[in-house]
Amino acid sequence: MTEPQIVLFVGDAYRCDCAVRARHAALVEADPACERHLAFADEVDASAMEIELKSTSLFALGRHFVVRQVERARRPKELVRLLDDAPAAGTYLTFVASELKASHPVRKGAKAIDAIVSLPAPRRNAARPAVVEMLSEAGLSMPGPAIQDFVLRCNGDLLAASNEVDKLRAYAAGDGGVDAAAVERLVFPNAEQTVYPLFDRIGEANLHGALTEMQTLRDDPGRTLSGAIRHLTRLTMIRVLLDRRTPRQAMAGALGMPAWLLGRLTPQAKARPLEDLLEALRTGLKLDRRIKQGKIPAADALACFVLSATASMPRRRRGPG
Repeated sequence: MTEPQIVLFVGDAYRCDCAVRARHAALVEADPACERHLAFADEVDASAMEIELKSTSLFALGRHFVVRQVERARRPKELVRLLDDAPAAGTYLTFVASELKASHPVRKGAKAIDAIVSLPAPRRNAARPAVVEMLSEAGLSMPGPAIQDFVLRCNGDLLAASNEVDKLRAYAAGDGGVDAAAVERLVFPNAEQTVYPLFDRIGEANLHGALTEMQTLRDDPGRTLSGAIRHLTRLTMIRVLLDRRTPRQAMAGALGMPAWLLGRLTPQAKARPLEDLLEALRTGLKLDRRIKQGKIPAADALACFVLSATASMPRRRRGPG
């Protein structure tokens, strides 16, 4: 058996899953009766598992203990005890983590016994070969432009791509062909998870951009409206301080805001007068109150707010008449 008894896989979720499956397959090939025991780090009783690792099974020659989400361990120092002594013969331990700092106790312990396998996530433009391999293994074929769109929609996330490949396999034609239209229709955009681009478009009074962001938005509209109101509140505070010619460092201190965030939001605050920001806030608060009173659906309120907050400034700037 060439598999080490203890290993820590750390990095990309999909690549770590593949590594765990490959490791277990190798163990089963050597011992078809090998048992697999799965646990999560935040639920592990280190003392009980230590006893398990040092004992032998009555029913199987081999055992494979997999401890996932090491980064969530409540008492990581206790897990290090599992690395101090080799498990019993035929017993294997696999730790899995998405990310661990160099100072993390488990990472330091695994490094001390040369048991770390780093599997970093590929950059988005480097995810294509892995996606092509997934498609091939699933018996799917896809034209080049469709593959590129698929990678972009998954935002280079291999785990998301794997899930979408499973979906496409269920919908694919008999020959496994998937065209660009099917990708556009079926693949869920993974990059849509953040609402911050929508907030920025609202802050910029960019109606077209805000509506474009809303097309792929899947977050709760009520929470999104609350977040947008908070965003405009920040811009209003910045605008007040700008009008008072407050030094940047004093602004950051007064707002409790890091300098980089202040620098990013300042152009949005400068793009419209204080009156416009205040009007948009009043509209947002009225809509939020109407949601709570059950007078308007949250999705409709969000749409009304976006239209009002982004269209009001250009309308006033045209002047009377």
